[in-house]
Amino acid sequence: MFRNKLDKIGKIVRNKARLVAKGYSQQEGIDYTKTFAPVARLEAIHILLSFSTHHGMMLYQMDIKSTFLNGLIKEEVYVKQPHGFESYIYPYHVFKLNKALYGLKQAPRAWYEKLISFLTENGFIRGKVDTNLLHKDYGSQFLIVQIYVDDIIFSATNDSLCKDFPSLCR
Repeated sequence: MFRNKLDKIGKIVRNKARLVAKGYSQQEGIDYTKTFAPVARLEAIHILLSFSTHHGMMLYQMDIKSTFLNGLIKEEVYVKQPHGFESYIYPYHVFKLNKALYGLKQAPRAWYEKLISFLTENGFIRGKVDTNLLHKDYGSQFLIVQIYVDDIIFSATNDSLCKDFPSLCR
């Protein structure tokens, strides 16, 4: 997929290219079994916003740019060689994917499973009502994290915890 990024007046700032799988050609039950995108409950977002505001906590937001390229997929997925990048030696060979790719039905679930396992391994506890809301205690201080597909909002009782949080995600 090719796209031009434009500035406010319509001038081309950057050319973007992204390899995208034709996920629409996948068949449920054959190519994948479940699809899932981590969508936070609206009530949980409201509670986080209200709680943070009431306690004077600063809220931070981060957008993960390469979200769907970081998840490991469990199914065997093969893609054709991209047009213009075919191998001269093996023009009819296909690629077997080890990681998710934009467009795959299983990409959001693969990303979410990797992120959640990383956070829980690092001491975060998932919420009982909304499993996309996690928290970690640091004695009398704590950090709250809300996941919404490829966006994360987080807040803490001590601002230095929020400044350290993005380094966990590298």
